[in-house]
Amino acid sequence: MGMSVGGKKGGPMAEINVTPLVDVMLVLIIIFMVVTPALTAGVDVRLPAARSVEEGQDLGQNIAIAIKQDETVFVGTQPVAAGEIITAVNEEYKKDGARSLLIKADRRLTWKQVYAVMNELNEGGMSVMLLAVEKEKE
Repeated sequence: MGMSVGGKKGGPMAEINVTPLVDVMLVLIIIFMVVTPALTAGVDVRLPAARSVEEGQDLGQNIAIAIKQDETVFVGTQPVAAGEIITAVNEEYKKDGARSLLIKADRRLTWKQVYAVMNELNEGGMSVMLLAVEKEKE
């Protein structure tokens, strides 16, 4: 390791050491890679695949309603009984009324099982819902 103090003309030569910058950037990349999956709202479910998908990332701006394979319904990360879905969603709306409903249903459920939850939400006055799907692999 040496330091050059002069060029051909004998004047000072400035060299920028980028190693600390690269180290900091690598640490930030690792932090973002670890934290990003935790930012998705609600409970993890295996989503159905669809050909035409409008891509978007749910970063907690929606009220996530997850329906697991055993028909357990979650509002956010809290399990909810069948008749209490509207109450739980209204509690979430009190925190921020500008959010949308995002339905995340397991791919192994039948349409009838998902419709039962959507119908309960519709009867509670919530008619606009987003459905979460994965993009079908070509």
